[in-house]
Amino acid sequence: MIAAVYQVCQGTIGTPPGGLSGTMPRMPNILLVRMSSMGDLIHTLPVVSDLRAHFPDARIDWVAEEQYVELPALHPGVSHILPIAIRRWRKRLWSRVVWQEIRTFLDQLQQVRYDAIIDPQGLLKSAWVCGRARGPSCAFDRSNIRDRFALPFYDRTFAIPTGDHVITKNRKLAGLALGYTPEAAIHYGIRNVDHALPWLPQGRFAALLTNTARAAKEWPEAHWITLGQQLHTAGIRSLFTWGSEPERVRSERLAAAIPDAQVAPRLTLLDATAMLSHATLAVGVDTGFTHIANAVETPTIALFCDSDPNHAGVMGDQYVANLGGVQVQPTVAQVWQHASAALARITS
Repeated sequence: MIAAVYQVCQGTIGTPPGGLSGTMPRMPNILLVRMSSMGDLIHTLPVVSDLRAHFPDARIDWVAEEQYVELPALHPGVSHILPIAIRRWRKRLWSRVVWQEIRTFLDQLQQVRYDAIIDPQGLLKSAWVCGRARGPSCAFDRSNIRDRFALPFYDRTFAIPTGDHVITKNRKLAGLALGYTPEAAIHYGIRNVDHALPWLPQGRFAALLTNTARAAKEWPEAHWITLGQQLHTAGIRSLFTWGSEPERVRSERLAAAIPDAQVAPRLTLLDATAMLSHATLAVGVDTGFTHIANAVETPTIALFCDSDPNHAGVMGDQYVANLGGVQVQPTVAQVWQHASAALARITS
């Protein structure tokens, strides 16, 4: 698809080498290119907080896939969101309507001259966006970029330690590109979301986020049931979420085995953010909703059953815990130990 987009749009990616130079304006125009997926957008939110701290009057625009635009919109520091639909476009690439949408997107993208274009995504599709925007583009160097074929299309690339957490990498990239050092504290920029949810449980509840796109990252159903029963004994209701019909059936099966448990309706991103901001506790596998819970500063326990928590574990000033690892499932006892500690901190 990307090659075809190049042809229709004409011209080449990027601008002549040389990168950013001179002193950054007091009111710069900055573009963030982080289009997907849910967790990746959440891991980019602290960059907006950093930018606002150092450039209070900046214009900060963000290119995001159309199904995720609600996430950057929750950060008051984002000035304007440019929806893109590459995931949908590539399914109907030869449709005239799709090409009209692409041209409309490019027209909107090129309305502003940016002082810096920051791309933490590092793929050919995000490099294409950077190349069509007006301004110098910045990305990771070959040690961290996800697609090395994208490297030639950026004006500047930056070396960052490969062992850093993805949030730290994103923040350092923007800081190096714009000449500042991020402070130690992480600020996601979104908290209690003013969005009515009539079905929300009364009293204290734990959001149990059981669903993930890959079966290897799931936590066993028997473990969720035991955890939910322990939460019930502690006076905490269990609330299950879902995103597909098989997930709904699974959530209802789990809820039926736990006293006073509830299954939420199908949630939009805004619904999920509001619900998680009101939860007493969130326990979830490595999935986008777990990272949203962390971002709204709800005490969060993340369960990594087949992924590395050192790369993208939850981070925050509230109670957070990352348990498990690649092909290492946390036990119920480990999870309950941290859940008890989080609940004790809340009530103390």
